[in-house]
Amino acid sequence: MVRRFRKINRVLDSKKISLILGAFLICFTSVSADIPNDKFKTLLNNNEINEAIELYNTHGEQKWAYWLARKFIKNGEIDTANEWYEESIKKGNQNSKFEIAEVLFHNKIDYSKSYNYFYELKNSSDKFLSSYAKYYLSIFHRYGINVPLNESVAYEYMSDASKEIELAKYSLIEYKLNGIGTKIDKKNAALMMFEFADQGYTEAEYDYAMMILNEIGIKKDEKIAIRWLERSAQKAYPPALQQLATMYYYGIGTVKNDVKAYEYYLLAKQLGVTDVELDMNMSTLSSGLRKAAVDKFENFRPRMNDYSITYLRMPKFMK
Repeated sequence: MVRRFRKINRVLDSKKISLILGAFLICFTSVSADIPNDKFKTLLNNNEINEAIELYNTHGEQKWAYWLARKFIKNGEIDTANEWYEESIKKGNQNSKFEIAEVLFHNKIDYSKSYNYFYELKNSSDKFLSSYAKYYLSIFHRYGINVPLNESVAYEYMSDASKEIELAKYSLIEYKLNGIGTKIDKKNAALMMFEFADQGYTEAEYDYAMMILNEIGIKKDEKIAIRWLERSAQKAYPPALQQLATMYYYGIGTVKNDVKAYEYYLLAKQLGVTDVELDMNMSTLSSGLRKAAVDKFENFRPRMNDYSITYLRMPKFMK
């Protein structure tokens, strides 16, 4: 009995050893697979592109073609980037299909090819790709770019996309304001704009303030409008700075304050705003008031802009 027990124990030990060895081999294979990835990334980071291409030709990793396309985009070599996007698409990379569609829409213009890629992606299982494809298809149909102009189809695509992506939801506000493919609904547009402004989107804070000032879908209230403009201006949004300079100069919705008006004017000018009427108004201020404003201007530190529609509008290949 003792001998038999020892024999069984040896068998169990050998099974354990086999399992351990199997697990070790799996881990080793995984680590080994990461080595070429790391080497490939290093070559790209060091701009050793020819060596990276040689490594790709040897191993043929699907994602490497996509990484090469991104590298050429970063280097400003659009034509070569498109070649690698096409190579990546052949290997089934949907991100490459989306990004080349954006490139063909924004940079290397080929609207027909761009539209076809977006159309192929609109039913993708990837909700991000599908929704952004519908966002772009909406633009094609809204403006009749390479397809018949059809605002109803444009609205349908944008409405579908808005269920998943913020940019489409923000764009839908304009559709509702101007009745693009749908009936005009200014109240709903104002409510949607408020939601974006309340989340801290810089452009929406300004746009919502202007809707209030112009009584678009919401009651006019200059004091409330100024609060939203201040929030946007604190993140150095040029149109908000320009509007506040005017409102403080004339005392609209607030007590007239020439120092604040000139301070906002200087910030707006520094950021490229051109306003002849504002230039003329500011030229009437005394040198003492201007000096006081300059002192405040020099100490201005904008808040972090965490939420930006402008950033959302940037094509994915540029991010």
